[in-house]
Amino acid sequence: MSRTENKEQKKGKRRARDIAYYIIMLLLLGVMAFSGYKVYTIASEYKKGTDIYENLAEAVGAAPESTPPESTGPDQIHLNTRLNIDWKRLKDTNADIRAWIRSVGTVINYPIVQGKDNDYYLNYTLDGTWNIKGTIFIDANCANPFDDFLTIVYGHRVNDNSMFTSLHEYFDARETPYFEEHPIMELYTPSQNYELHIFGAAVINSMDTFLYNCYLYNEEEQESYIRWIFENNALVGYDNRVSVTADDHIIMLSTCLAGSDNDNRVVVWGKLVEME
Repeated sequence: MSRTENKEQKKGKRRARDIAYYIIMLLLLGVMAFSGYKVYTIASEYKKGTDIYENLAEAVGAAPESTPPESTGPDQIHLNTRLNIDWKRLKDTNADIRAWIRSVGTVINYPIVQGKDNDYYLNYTLDGTWNIKGTIFIDANCANPFDDFLTIVYGHRVNDNSMFTSLHEYFDARETPYFEEHPIMELYTPSQNYELHIFGAAVINSMDTFLYNCYLYNEEEQESYIRWIFENNALVGYDNRVSVTADDHIIMLSTCLAGSDNDNRVVVWGKLVEME
């Protein structure tokens, strides 16, 4: 091979490498641009959902109060910040609304709906807007929400820590357990307002027909259900302060487990106590 031919061959190889390099760079830039677009889209969806619920809370008298003083205990916080919800205005927004749930000092401050199935509100807000946050909703199989022994309420775990994401905190074994800071939630309905006294938490299978069962009308089944909760209780910091019997009305708050586990759920149980 002549010197000229050898030089041309080397130039050809360099051109091929350069072309391959530019193609790879373009592909990487394309992937980065697409990833950035997806991140922006998801962030926009989160903000849109947040704005919908914050605006609604403001409109119906459920906007969060200013942060109470640190010296104020949990019980006093609740006494000082009761909500006065405009139920007519709220019902005019969506007839499926059944209640409002709030955990003082957290992002949980949302309406609760009940639809005809357990699918629609997974991805729609209460005003009919498609959004990955969906809406907090009662299991469609619960015939008499908050009046029967068990009412099941679902909410998403999302990456901006809104909706029911903070339920995971009840499992956190930190120096001051989350339960100590948030032992009571609030549940408001058009006919009665309640404190929701938290007493149990567990990770359970989403297909567990015993635990996800709104039809526990038999006292023996109800007592068995309560016994299972206390025998499997993973609520960090719980000190047996809440007594629960078959005569009580309990709420199961259910959300997804973090990561790619699609079979299990994080659940937290509370007992309804009428506000004085």
